[in-house]
Amino acid sequence: MSPPAQTAALRRQQNRAEVRRTILDASEALLAESGYRGFSVRALVDRCGYSAPTLYHHFGDKPGLLDAVLEERLKDLVAELERVPSETDLIAQVRRLCLVFARWGIRNPMHYYLMNQPREREPLPGSASHRAVELLSKPVTTLSQHGDLSESEVALVRQSLWACLHGLISLPAVRPDEDWSENLLEASLDALLRGWLPELVEAAQTERGGSSGR
Repeated sequence: MSPPAQTAALRRQQNRAEVRRTILDASEALLAESGYRGFSVRALVDRCGYSAPTLYHHFGDKPGLLDAVLEERLKDLVAELERVPSETDLIAQVRRLCLVFARWGIRNPMHYYLMNQPREREPLPGSASHRAVELLSKPVTTLSQHGDLSESEVALVRQSLWACLHGLISLPAVRPDEDWSENLLEASLDALLRGWLPELVEAAQTERGGSSGR
């Protein structure tokens, strides 16, 4: 490819990136103002200045656009999850990962809502959505591999954690009038883990207490 052709190709690539960025920023702003139910392609066209065919060209359809909005914010979640250190105390790791996820959901109620909507496409391997599920699932799967949980218990623990965290994330957003306790998230998660894995939690607490005393 000749230098002029390379320059033209680079310019087109930069233009596509700028258009995509403008559409995503406008989508974020519209969702923040109107919510999921008030979001429409027509309203987005009026806001960002690009035509509906341009939006469809870059994102395929409305679900594809919303997936792209969510994917961008999930990259922040993945970065936080990846900073949680791997350790032999799997209970502590499960607890830390769950707290990171829940706090992200509380900070980003609209994106958490989007994440829980039915999706027409499964998350692609390598996507932030796929990576987040992988990171959150790994410690519980490891407990099964170590023999601390049976396969049927792994499914129950995952669903129980999911149901508990979903309530802890969603309720403050839909009932802001309630005087929620400051330590509700931590206390509820600790109680759930003690209920499912009492012996492991007690052993981990004893080990941490002995280590701190040395």
